[in-house]
Order: sequence, then structure tokens, then C-alpha cells
Amino acid sequence: MRDNIPSAGRGNKILPAILIAANLLMLVIGVLTIPPNLPSAATGKKPPVIKTEQTTPVTPSPKGETPPATTESGSIPAPKETGVNLSTEERPDLGDFLWYTEDVLYNGVPSDANIIDNIGPLTGSWKALIIYDPNNEHNSSAMEFLNIALAGAAESLSLTLDWYQIFWANEGESFDETDMEDGVFLGKWENGGLWASGAGTIRLTQFYKQSGKQYAVGTMDTPDGTPALVALVRQ
Repeated sequence: MRDNIPSAGRGNKILPAILIAANLLMLVIGVLTIPPNLPSAATGKKPPVIKTEQTTPVTPSPKGETPPATTESGSIPAPKETGVNLSTEERPDLGDFLWYTEDVLYNGVPSDANIIDNIGPLTGSWKALIIYDPNNEHNSSAMEFLNIALAGAAESLSLTLDWYQIFWANEGESFDETDMEDGVFLGKWENGGLWASGAGTIRLTQFYKQSGKQYAVGTMDTPDGTPALVALVRQ
């Protein structure tokens, strides 16, 4: 079973056209910005591995300096994951949210996910997606990509929305929003989630962790009453 999440569109009611069109747009953008090593991955050939050998003697640690602790296998333990080291300002794209658009949006949060019920490990910046008018009831379906920075404490928190790009399904066009002024929403942490108000109200009702990533899902009440869904991710 999956936990239920607030959603303005579920099952077959979600308009598939917006996802298909956005996928095609992102594919075109991706073709124009393919990193140099991607062709080798597409052909199944691995890039050459550069081997290095140590040819100089190891310099001993300064006197009195304690070497880092190791596990029984001799490796140094990985640092504990916190909200700070998961924070990201990398710009998002549709590929970052397939977990949501192809699964969680319809089926809810996975039953084996680790629910995060306090704000402590959640501060910092996230990749974010807002889906406006998911059922196309207002003729204004759109997908907006941005970064959201969560700061503060349970009794007084803020969400800073750093706009990036929006894709309007009915127009089939994408528009750059990087020059837009950041949106600031203020609110509180309550009942395992948060709400924050600014130009509308964002409600992130569930935060969870799975496979080294943090996720959040919720809704947004827009000023003009258009329903919207919100998803956040970082790793």
C-alpha cells in the first residue's frame, strides 16, 4: 500500500499531453547540450580509465596528528548525510522528477520510504517542480522548474523560490525565468509538513528519504485559484 498524498489530479485524470510535450522539449534542449562523454555512454563504450601509480614515498603524518578513524575493513566511514550536504543549487529538469510524474503522483509515497517528520535535516536548497492546472480545467496547464531554499526553524521558516524555466502546454513553448525576482514565502512547520504563504500558499505535506535522496510532495494555492502540484528532490 502507498500513503495517500494531496493531489489535484490522480489516475487517468492527469493530462498526459503536458508531460509528453515537456519531454520532447527537454529532449531537444538535451541534444544541444550533450556533455562530451555522453556519446560513449550511448554506444555502450566506456571512456578510458586513467590509471595512476604512486611513485613517491608516502609522507608521514606530522608528529602528534591523529589519523582518521577507519572501519574494520580499513575504509574511512562516509560522512553522515544532513540537510546541509544534500543542499543543491543545480538547476532542475524533467528527468529529476520522473519519480513523481510517473509514480508518486498516481500511487502516493512508497510504503518503504523513511518519513522525515522534523525540519532539522531539510534546510538548504532543493530542485523543485510545480505543475499548474494538471487536469487542464482552466486551460492553463504548465510545468515550472525552479530551485527552492528552505531556511529557518519550525516556528518561523521561509521558502525562497528561485525561478528557472516554465513550459506552457497549450502553447508548446518554454520561457526562461532566470531574470525574475525571487519569490519569498513565510510560514511554519506543522504536523509533519509545512505551509508558507507569499504570492499564494505552498503546502508541503510529506517529506521522505529513499535510496540516498530526499523528496517532498504537496500542493500550491495560486493567487488566481488555479490548482497546482509541487514536488521537491535533492541528493
